[in-house]
Formats: sequence, structure tokens, C-alpha cells
Amino acid sequence: MEAATAHVARAREFHQASRWEEACAEYAAADTEEQLAAEDLEAYAEAAQVCARGDEAVALLHRVFVLRVSADELDDAAQVAFWLWWALLNSNKAVQASGWLKQTSRTLGPDMAGSVWLKIPEAMFHGTTGNRARADDLLRAIVDEGQGEVVPWALSMWGQTLIDDGRLQDGLDHLDEAMAILLNHGLSPRVTPWIYCAAVRGCCLARDFARARAWNRSMARWLDSLDSLAGAYLGNCRIYRSRLMFLNGAWPDALDEIAAVCDDLDGYAGWVCGHAYYQLGEVRRLRGEWDAAEDAYRRTAESGCPTQPGLALLRLAQGDVDAASAGIRRALTEVSAKPDRLDLLKAAVTIYLEEGKIQAARDAVTEFEELTGELTTPVIEAETATVTGALALSEGDPGTALPLLRQAVGAWQEQGAPHEVAKLNVLIGQACRALADHDGAQLEFSAARETFERLGARPDLEQLNRIVAATDTAPETHGLTQREIEVLRLIARGKGNRAIANELHLSERTIHRHVSNIFTKLDVDSRTAAVAYGIKHRIVEMGTL
Repeated sequence: MEAATAHVARAREFHQASRWEEACAEYAAADTEEQLAAEDLEAYAEAAQVCARGDEAVALLHRVFVLRVSADELDDAAQVAFWLWWALLNSNKAVQASGWLKQTSRTLGPDMAGSVWLKIPEAMFHGTTGNRARADDLLRAIVDEGQGEVVPWALSMWGQTLIDDGRLQDGLDHLDEAMAILLNHGLSPRVTPWIYCAAVRGCCLARDFARARAWNRSMARWLDSLDSLAGAYLGNCRIYRSRLMFLNGAWPDALDEIAAVCDDLDGYAGWVCGHAYYQLGEVRRLRGEWDAAEDAYRRTAESGCPTQPGLALLRLAQGDVDAASAGIRRALTEVSAKPDRLDLLKAAVTIYLEEGKIQAARDAVTEFEELTGELTTPVIEAETATVTGALALSEGDPGTALPLLRQAVGAWQEQGAPHEVAKLNVLIGQACRALADHDGAQLEFSAARETFERLGARPDLEQLNRIVAATDTAPETHGLTQREIEVLRLIARGKGNRAIANELHLSERTIHRHVSNIFTKLDVDSRTAAVAYGIKHRIVEMGTL
């Protein structure tokens, strides 16, 4: 008895100090001496859940549930049932989680079916399957009727649902309210990571990166105060921390952080693991580490998480435009959440323009503008200006493109996002060159080059080199994309499609399509006529033959 009491006392001290592994050891020792009471058993389960001992947490919560039901403490039992469902879900055991909810309903009876805690799984189901109106109703009822930690939890879920539906400001307001409760009153170790992750994720989806950074600083202070960051429960917070590091140009730190999370999750098969590997794939892709990026996207898919638009952009960087286009088109058929759809459409515009499919790019820009019609955050306005400007530039209208691109670069500078700024520098440089402002173009290209070199953005740097080389002698493109100009110059050197494909690391089918596009845009019907047109209009210089 005395030994058990001493173990419990130490367990509670460790728990209070967020030293959960040590708390688990002491709770286990106490439980061996004498079965823990429900309150301490639930604290033990919480410690196990936070430090990624999911199976142990599930077993403990089963015991707590039985104790609560036996004592006729049905409200408390419903809350325990929720946490057991959540533990199963986070262990990638969705079928068992669903079965547990059905069992819970029978055990607790119809009077407890409306428990606010047990409304959360139903709200999550409706939110993730597209019935956001029903999710709204349930979450509003939870916030109105609930007390304690269920309220900030529901507010966070509600905020994300609203943002997915395009109601950005309402969603951000709900997330801010949940964060205010957390910062003013403090919440349990199980709830705190959820509130932090929901706030940062929601801000990122809404493109409010300034707000995301503010909440991330608060989250980082909390994470840095913890004794251990292992496991999926805290790993999700670290994923968003890595994402914001990357956005702000701290690429080595971002890579270290997300690589550590993936190492911690090795062998774990839940959605958090897929989320982590997707972020790792994005970092690797933009650094030009294509094999590593490919492996990360594979792990993402194995965890049941989407791999687009990252995988399509990887294929584009590798020169497989057909695969990139097919991947992005397929993803657009199945994604409805507005923020995720905007990400896909941005990538689609880039891919379609590279592919020479101007009408497809126009359609993607039109949908982008329709989706963002009532969304007025600075970054969303910048993204709209970017896709519209890139399209105008490809259509041979640099005068329209330039003010749009200038608008976008200013917004991204305010967000402290150097890579986004540098990509816009390249587009602005191309617009300046098309308007015969060679000095302006050189300054923009130099600024982009400095940033790409500093960040280690190797694919962007290589693309910039190709653009500079392709445009040095071609003040006017006559509607050809930069890739098509490259192909035309190689045709002028007498190369066939297979040789061009080998030199540019593209497929022969892609080269064939580029040649066809060149004929159509220049209104010619042979390779000889295309070269003659290119020489006459200084797209191809005699010195390149």
C-alpha cells in the first residue's frame, strides 16, 4: 500500500512536469502493487497516449471505461469512450474505432447518445465526407452545450471545417477562440497538441502565414519545454513547425526537423506518418533530391495520404510532363476542399503551361479566380495574381503580366517567403526581357539566382539557367514557351526527336507534342519552315546552327 502510494505520488509529479515516459513507469509500478483508481488510471492512459504508446493507452482506457460504467458515471464514461476512439484512430485502426463507437452506444444506452464528446466523431465523419453543413450543426451544438475541454476541441475542428468550405475569416475566428482558451486557461496534454496543430494548420490552409507564425512561436515554446518530442501525437505539431521554417527560408532547419519526425514515426502507419512524409517529400523535391523525394511520396501513399500536387511537380522537374499532367488532372477529379483545390490548380497552371496546353491553363486560372472570388487574404490575392500573370506571359502579353507579378511579389515579401519571391523574380525577369528591358531582366534574374543558391533550390537554379540561355538572343517568343524555344533551337541544329529527348531528359512523346505545338503557333508545316521562321524572327540565331 505504501509503495503504491509513493509510486502514484511520483507519477503525478512527472505527469505535471510533462515527463510522460517516467510518469508511465511510475503509474505502471503503482498499478502492479495495487490497481489504480479511475482518475489515476486515466492519467496513466493520457501519459501513454501522448508519448506514443498507443496500444497501452487503448488497454488502459478500456479499464477506465469499465470502471466509470460500473460506478454509473456515464458522462465521464462517454468522455473516456471518445478518447479511446481517438487513440484507435490515431493508431490507424479506423475499423476498430468505428466498432468501438457502436459498442459504446449500446453500453451507455440511448440517453448518452447525445453526449457532447460523442458528437465529435460524427462531426468529423460529416466534415471529411463533404457534408459540412451537418458538421457545422453538430459542432455548434457542442460549443453551445459543452463545458471544459470539449469546447476548444470543437472550436478547432469547426474552424478547420469552415476553412475547408472557403469561409476563411469565420474559421480563423474559431481557431483564435480555441487558442485563447488554451493560452489563458491551459489544457491537458491530450488536448493541447490538437489545438496548436489545428490553429497552425488552419492558418496555413487560409494562407494567413503571419498568423500561422504567431501561433507557431507559441507552439514552439511549448514544444521546447517538453522532455521528449517522440511519437505521432507531438509529431504533427513538429510537421507544421517544419513547414513554416521552410516557408521562411530556413531550409536546413526544416529538413532536420521533418527528417527527425519521420525517423520517430518509423514503423508507424497512421495519417500523421503520411503527413510527415509528404512534407519531407516537398523539402527533398525543392532541393533537387529526387530519389529521396520519390521515396518520401511512396511512404506518403503507403500511409493512405494524398501525394499531389507534390508528386506531379516532381515529375515535371524530372521532365516527364505527361505523368505530371495526368497526376494533377486525376487529383482535381477527387478533391473538393477549397484550400486543397487551390494548391492543385496552382500546380496545374504551371504544368499545363510547360506542356503548351494554353487552353487547359486558362481553364485552371478561371476556376482559381472563381474559387478565390470572395477570399481576400493578401496571399490568396498574390496567388491569383501569379497564376493570371504567368498565363498572360505565356500568351505573349508581358504588359498585362508585369503589374500582376509585381503585386504578387510584394505580398510574398511581406510574408517573409524568399523562395516564393525568387520564383516571381524569374517571371518578372521574363516579362522585362519580353518588353526589351534587358537591364531590368538581369536584375530580376540575379536576385532570383542569389536566393536559389542560398536556399539550395537546385532545380529552380537549373531552370533559371535554361531560361536565361533561351532568352538571351530572343527578345520576342511569338507565343512559344521556353521549352518550345529550346526544342526549336535543337531542331535548328539538325537533331531528331530522339536526340532532343535525350538531351532535355524528356520522353519522345513529349518532344513530339512540343514540335506539333511549334508548328501550330508559328503556322508552319515542316521542321525546315519552323527553323526558317525562327531565324527570320530571331528566335533562333544563326550562331546556334
